[in-house]
Amino acid sequence: MCNNSCSYGLLSGPEGSKNVLGHYAVSRCGHDSGKIYLVTGTMKSGEGAELLLLCDGKRRPVTKPKAKKPKHLTLLPERDDEIAKLLLEGRRVDDSLIIHSLKRVRQDLNCDL
Repeated sequence: MCNNSCSYGLLSGPEGSKNVLGHYAVSRCGHDSGKIYLVTGTMKSGEGAELLLLCDGKRRPVTKPKAKKPKHLTLLPERDDEIAKLLLEGRRVDDSLIIHSLKRVRQDLNCDL
């Protein structure tokens, strides 16, 4: 069981789910623990819980995002504004854009996530 949790401040309020689009998230639990993703959407689970849709452009493309509970993630303050703008406008985001964005943030953070 995971005891790590993310900052819920990004999800609060009526516009909360839009606030998180384009942010980077690090998985804290599961087989993908430590992997960095880009948040491309939100959805409600069958129980009504909020889930974040995560993509990495390779194993998890935009067409097949991973749904994960926010309590199993650490949301990073960094955000890709270009991708966030596309997502908010409802336009298509290309996997190559996500791959390059994640590569940039890994270099900025000097990590191997």
